[in-house]
Amino acid sequence: MASQGARLIKWRALFNFKTAVVAACILLMGWFAAAFTLDNKQVFLPGETSVGHYLFETSCSSCHEGFKPVTNETCLRCHEAEMATDAHGVKKFRDPRWAEDLQKLAVLTCTTCHNEHVHMFDRGVHLQPDLCMICHAGIIQGDLQSHNGFTSDGCWTAGCHNFHDHRSISTGFLRQNLDQPPMLPVQQLPERMAVIQVDAAPTPDLTQEFLGGGS
Repeated sequence: MASQGARLIKWRALFNFKTAVVAACILLMGWFAAAFTLDNKQVFLPGETSVGHYLFETSCSSCHEGFKPVTNETCLRCHEAEMATDAHGVKKFRDPRWAEDLQKLAVLTCTTCHNEHVHMFDRGVHLQPDLCMICHAGIIQGDLQSHNGFTSDGCWTAGCHNFHDHRSISTGFLRQNLDQPPMLPVQQLPERMAVIQVDAAPTPDLTQEFLGGGS
């Protein structure tokens, strides 16, 4: 009798578990359906959007084709002019001398370093703080005496280096601040001006964006 009661409890527990799973699936499907119906695509965002791409939250198809990953061609629709003077451009890494570096970091793919919806260092777009050390660890390990004692996460976070633009290699910044102490007594963020170029965001259309343009 006791074993029969134990089996009954076991089946009830299993039934309750299955019921909970089915209910959760129904709720999830209803949630997705409501998001499509109400054009509320924000529920699909995996994380915070960067400041420069904030308007794209209402037009995912600006960067995404269905659920496919973002490609270099997509990024260059807006950033092609900036990349014209890229110090670490495609031409550099197609040189056989740098083939070994491509094994360390796939720098020819934009999303290797820039991953939207991942918030780091108030920049929104993902940039590892020690990114430069993947190829340039020797700089702070004795190859360059002027950088002795520097940390691996300071190359770009300190504002000294820019991966894509080395026209001034930061010497202009250094000359302007030669008389400054190593660390200012009061740290301040620079003032930033935002220029609004559109009056309203485009009308979102989940059908076009998430179903590859199908109706």
